[in-house]
Amino acid sequence: MSQKHIYGLFLLVCLIFGSTFLAISIGIDRGASPLFFAAIRFLTAGVAMLSFLLSAGKTSFAQLIPLAGRSALLSLFLTAGTFGCMFIAQTRVDSGLMARLDGAGPLLTALFAALLLGKRLNLRHVTAFLMGSAGILLMAAPASRSEPFYLIMALASVILYAGGNALYPLLFTSKEDTVAISALQALFGGLILLGAALLFEEIAFSPDALPALLYLIIGGSIIGHTATLVLVREAGPVFASGWLYATPVTATVLGALVLGEPAGPSDALGTFLALGGVFLLNRAERVSSK
Repeated sequence: MSQKHIYGLFLLVCLIFGSTFLAISIGIDRGASPLFFAAIRFLTAGVAMLSFLLSAGKTSFAQLIPLAGRSALLSLFLTAGTFGCMFIAQTRVDSGLMARLDGAGPLLTALFAALLLGKRLNLRHVTAFLMGSAGILLMAAPASRSEPFYLIMALASVILYAGGNALYPLLFTSKEDTVAISALQALFGGLILLGAALLFEEIAFSPDALPALLYLIIGGSIIGHTATLVLVREAGPVFASGWLYATPVTATVLGALVLGEPAGPSDALGTFLALGGVFLLNRAERVSSK
């Protein structure tokens, strides 16, 4: 793949993932109950991905069965936990704030990797974590005065995502099919979210929320994640992970333009510190991998 196509693909990933936060807020604002909204997204995406993999001969039921139990466990963290909390949070938390908090996820992932995988952290890791933590506190401070429960849900989403990323190497080997795992994870996560919706909320869905749902399924869950895998293959994981820097900015700009969400100086400074922490973390990882 040419450099022109790689950068074009990178821009596509940044725009898609930055705009999914906006799509979540729009769908909820237009009448979709959060857990049911999340459940439909992942159930549909999981079924679509598995149907494609099976019909195209990319996998088989015999290959999927050994992955099923571990994928279901992972989905408790990476799908049901992460997105259940995120969709609930975005009933009150701005899409831009959610994206800015989410951008600090790699810092927490490094911390969980140290705790669960015995990964050694050097001074660069510690500096990155402290800088990112300061950024999170700055971003979260304005919202904490008015909506503490929903801010806790937003932070829980980031923590669960980081924990799930660190758990992944304990559950799967590098030789196992990541696309099949992702599809199973979406399917099981969707089923868990559907069960939670039936138990804990008054299920609602308006036709006005359908465009946002379709965008999340096709754009976010299928095109976005597939494009990311291609980007990792063609340009390497360090370059591919750069979308984490652009997503909070994209989501904040879109939230301000489309929904009129506020973004003040503390948000800008907090974003700068959090993304600076992610940058230092990537540098630390590159040095330690040499």
